[in-house]
Amino acid sequence: MLVKLFKHEFIQTGRMFMWLFGIGLVAGGIGMLFTLNQEIGAGQFVAAFLWNILLIIGASVMQILGLVMLMVSTNRSLFTERGYLTFALPVSSTQMLFAKFAANVFFMLLNISLAALLSYVASTNLSRLVTNLGDNLVNQFGMEEMQDQFAELAEFPSAGEFMTFGAYLLGVILFFLILAMMVVLFALTISHVRPFQSTPGLWIPVFLAGTITVCALITSQLSRLMRLNVVLNFGGALMADNNLSLNITTGIVMLGLSAGLFFATDWMLRKKISLK
Repeated sequence: MLVKLFKHEFIQTGRMFMWLFGIGLVAGGIGMLFTLNQEIGAGQFVAAFLWNILLIIGASVMQILGLVMLMVSTNRSLFTERGYLTFALPVSSTQMLFAKFAANVFFMLLNISLAALLSYVASTNLSRLVTNLGDNLVNQFGMEEMQDQFAELAEFPSAGEFMTFGAYLLGVILFFLILAMMVVLFALTISHVRPFQSTPGLWIPVFLAGTITVCALITSQLSRLMRLNVVLNFGGALMADNNLSLNITTGIVMLGLSAGLFFATDWMLRKKISLK
């Protein structure tokens, strides 16, 4: 039954994200056409520039839409009439909560990865557009003195450098994502506990903001008092000093807070909420 529960959660969440991923992939595919087109003429410059700017904006919008979709879906599947079927399943509240948490983290990580890919495609295209613009100005108006300035402005890390830094960044984001998804589940659950269940729509943002603030303060203070850093050596244009400092304390605190919120949410589901 636990396997079926996980399968159900991943399928349902995947269907919800399918249209969002589809739009992102189509938009990124159009952006790749500009990448493959090595010579972007004057007539295509404005269209290519605007499209890649929209790609960067869209990458940010995708994160907001993804989070809103997860919150609405989780709230409906647990705390509305649909939640009756969820709570009636022959699984423990711990298993039910963990399945939902795992699905949310997985698809939000995919969402972030797709946004990072769109940002990379757009950034490389914009870099090449700036280079082409500089070359055109030099050829048409003899502005040789501006060529070096445009070249410096258009410099962008190679794909290998970007992927190396991206892998590190996604690892850091994963820690934030685990805590963020647990904060969302905790805030949604406590907002449906008496005396807040009459108007959960009012209490969800209150508990969400409050929990985020408390977790941020705890993480900040403990990370300041206990500085356990590991220096990771990297090469490339993304890091001026060719290394990154990884704060282990921050990751440990985040995982600890996530575990604490998980057990608190599980206790509320077992003791304070019943839709049967």
